[in-house]
Amino acid sequence: MLSEKQLTERLEIYLRDHLQFQTYLELQINSNENFKISEIINQESFRIDLAGISQIDGSIHFVEAETQIHINHPTIFRHFCDYCYLLCPDEQFTLLNSTTVDEQLSWAREEGIGIISISKEGRVRNRIHAVQQPLDSEIRKVVIQTMNNRYNIPFSTIPLWDRSRES
Repeated sequence: MLSEKQLTERLEIYLRDHLQFQTYLELQINSNENFKISEIINQESFRIDLAGISQIDGSIHFVEAETQIHINHPTIFRHFCDYCYLLCPDEQFTLLNSTTVDEQLSWAREEGIGIISISKEGRVRNRIHAVQQPLDSEIRKVVIQTMNNRYNIPFSTIPLWDRSRES
């Protein structure tokens, strides 16, 4: 079975090469004097396994990798991105009993969390599409600034849905 590191590395390549994303492994978001993460979640900082921003529409995607299907962990990241995903090995859908899988899939749909799985052979499957989360513009600025501090984003970060307001 693929490790969390292998899962994120494979998905990072896929997002970059096939979907025109700029990606960030192990992106750390910290509180500062103007932005208090603890007002949203019960911690001062967090680290997401894989973050990406789409060159096509400027949407921010967070992906939390787990070796099992457990939806509860990624839910805290929904407040900091447009789309939030759980990434897990394909085998989880055959190893776990169908009741457990169905419960996790149902909860993911209710929470708006997408589920992506990757096979040992590298096949990427989007099992559940993430629902766009309402992302506060100030939070978006902090996340984009953090991304930009690591690697300069060479394209527009204004979401496609806000570009018509740009003048």
